[in-house]
Amino acid sequence: MSTKAISNVDLSETLHLSECRDGFWLYDDTRGMNLAMRAKTKDEALVDALNYYQRRLKEVEAEYRILKGRVDSFVSQFNEDDA
Repeated sequence: MSTKAISNVDLSETLHLSECRDGFWLYDDTRGMNLAMRAKTKDEALVDALNYYQRRLKEVEAEYRILKGRVDSFVSQFNEDDA
């Protein structure tokens, strides 16, 4: 954060919402990063975080589908009779 927090709220063991002079900041310990910075309201900070996680989930699911396709293709080259 760029400024000292006016107030801090622990939303969970890993999510922390801080009110600063320049807005609200939402920090995630598990990712080690701010999910929202300088949001005008608490709600905006939470929406920013939801948007981030939604984008990230979409990326991870796409990567999973690609990897699963590659693994399935590789495994399909072998028959159980070959063992």
